[in-house]
Amino acid sequence: MKRTTLYASIIGALVLSAAAFGISAAVDSPRSLMSPVDYSAARKGIEADVQMTIAKCASLEDRARDICKAEARASERIRKADLEADYRGTVAATADARLARAKAQFDVARVKCGGEHGEGKVSCLRSARAEKAKALSDAMLAST
Repeated sequence: MKRTTLYASIIGALVLSAAAFGISAAVDSPRSLMSPVDYSAARKGIEADVQMTIAKCASLEDRARDICKAEARASERIRKADLEADYRGTVAATADARLARAKAQFDVARVKCGGEHGEGKVSCLRSARAEKAKALSDAMLAST
């Protein structure tokens, strides 16, 4: 094999591998829709809002306080999941946000059912589980 053919083959292989490396780097790292600084500031803002809301819940009565805290925590989970979806910008992050929303709504419904007694509580929990299952299946269908 001639020396020029060998050099041309090596250069061609290097160019092709560099192009393949660049393509794989672009595919593997999804572009973020916001800067890390904005993401961090928004996350701290969410946490501060939740702490303030939970502090306001302390002045309420027993059941109302529990429901208020559950709603605040659920709101935090939903807002953080939505923020993560905005930051990542991927289909998986959006699906995770939908799942977090369904789980948070179930947690609030479960706390609200805690005030019931006997058959009313069982019925309330069944209804909450059915709503959670429907929301989870809708979230899974929306992500595919």
